[in-house]
Amino acid sequence: MNRRAPELALVTGLLLSVPIGAFALWATGDVTRSLLTGVGLLYPFAAYATYHDEDPTTVLPPRAVGVAGTLVGLVLLADAVATADLDLAVASLRGAFLCVAAAVPAWSYAVVYAPRDSLPDVRPVLLVAGVVGAALLLAGLLAGTPFGAAAALLVWLAGALTARVAGFRATVDARLGAVAGGVVLGVVVLFAALLADSMSTAVVLSAVAVALAPAVYYGLTVETASFE
Repeated sequence: MNRRAPELALVTGLLLSVPIGAFALWATGDVTRSLLTGVGLLYPFAAYATYHDEDPTTVLPPRAVGVAGTLVGLVLLADAVATADLDLAVASLRGAFLCVAAAVPAWSYAVVYAPRDSLPDVRPVLLVAGVVGAALLLAGLLAGTPFGAAAALLVWLAGALTARVAGFRATVDARLGAVAGGVVLGVVVLFAALLADSMSTAVVLSAVAVALAPAVYYGLTVETASFE
């Protein structure tokens, strides 16, 4: 065991997150807030344990972590839909955002530490991430909520980074072109909303998401680009 005791950090996170999350659920009856509280307490300790452990997969199997993150996300989505008051579309998109936000760290770990031969094919990953993200963005625009854009941004980044870990290598010119294309598309969205006199927070954040996704991806990969 490393002298930094990564396993102890993980146990500490569990001992904090589970009782506090359970108490919050008992005291408030709010599934979403209680679950987010538990996850928010656990993830920093899990990140510490992962960073300082030479082989974290012995304690945290990638597949199990990915499944657990997915289940947490689905519970958040289901609770958002089940407790929707008036606007089901807005509640569903809020749940989708919370679902993705809670699950992405677990998915990231599962992808990074999984055996390379078990990773999915690159093209379907990019296609699914692109289509799902675009659907969330469009749904957010139609429902007038920024949650669609926020969820779309996370889905696009998760899909692109997963594809990269699986072996996809876009050239520097392609990545720069995507950044420029994202900015242009974001400006087009804003101008279209201005011309239609339908400017809103959802429109602004949708434009930001479209412009930000390729820029963030480029920023996350530019350091290694010079070594490829």
